[in-house]
Amino acid sequence: MPNILICHTGGWIGDMVLITPTLRKLREIYPSSFHSILVRPLVADLMMSNPYVDTCLSDSKLYGSIKSTFGLAKTIRRLCFDIAVILHPTSYRNAFIPYLAGIPVRIGTNYKGRAAFLTSSIPHNEKQHEVERYLSILQLLTPNDNLVSDESYNLQSSLEFWHSDNERKSVSDILHSNGISTSDRLIAINIGTTWQTKQWKIKNFSALTKYITKIKQNIKIIITGSVKEQNLSQELPISDRIVNLVGKTNILQLGALLEKCELCITCDSGPMHIAAAVRTPTIALFGPTDPLRHRPYGIDHNIIEKQVSCRPCYKRKCNRKDEQNVCMNKISVEEVAKEITRKLGI
Repeated sequence: MPNILICHTGGWIGDMVLITPTLRKLREIYPSSFHSILVRPLVADLMMSNPYVDTCLSDSKLYGSIKSTFGLAKTIRRLCFDIAVILHPTSYRNAFIPYLAGIPVRIGTNYKGRAAFLTSSIPHNEKQHEVERYLSILQLLTPNDNLVSDESYNLQSSLEFWHSDNERKSVSDILHSNGISTSDRLIAINIGTTWQTKQWKIKNFSALTKYITKIKQNIKIIITGSVKEQNLSQELPISDRIVNLVGKTNILQLGALLEKCELCITCDSGPMHIAAAVRTPTIALFGPTDPLRHRPYGIDHNIIEKQVSCRPCYKRKCNRKDEQNVCMNKISVEEVAKEITRKLGI
């Protein structure tokens, strides 16, 4: 059976969740093969929990782009891979390294001529969800399989996350220590995201938490986010109905935590995809990115977005002169609150 290398050095947690249906299908195609994945150090530990990965190779770029590229290609050459599956949507480096390493079969999308480094490719398609785009690459290995159905969500493309009963137990203990009972209805609010342009203002999240605490007594709010967002979370109101767990769970515990929640409210972020993967209905606020490609994948999720002429721009810094981040700022607390009420059936 072939020795397989999967390449995705995008470095974001959400990407690792979205490639899982493709990793699962690749394992079905080659059940006895050894599957290695090339990722950035940020997600290497997480991907070692993925049941469809045998080992991780880390692309740290410690010595500069050129030196690290050739050094990594030399290392990969020694590992004698037979197939390289390039899942990163736009990186030339992800295609160039397997080419330098002499991997005989190299497949991926032809992004702006990247096919020159591939043995076979499919057109780069920005009009489909990333989950479906990743899966479509495998049609180069199994041309007769219908890997992406006409429906946007099916069992073949369903997401999953890899937390265990250990994480579920630790999360239950955390919630119990914060006064959460099994009869409480939990709503997660994830306050952070990786790009400043995707961020909803903290004052809006603050107003939203105040609204939710007035709905019903047994509804409790769980605030989630990374360690970097702990200072931001201090601007939220303090209440016995609000549990601030920002920076207080690891990524697998976050999956177990979101699994316990009845609803998740978030901007476009890694936790948004984790919530979708654990089947928690999600209200996602979208600005500079396109929900067609990046929405929470699955059923029972809702998108709130505004039609602004410059979106989707995919810029990490807003270039507008009249009003910064207008696409996110136009999303009102009232419409998010209305959607929460509707989703909760109250």
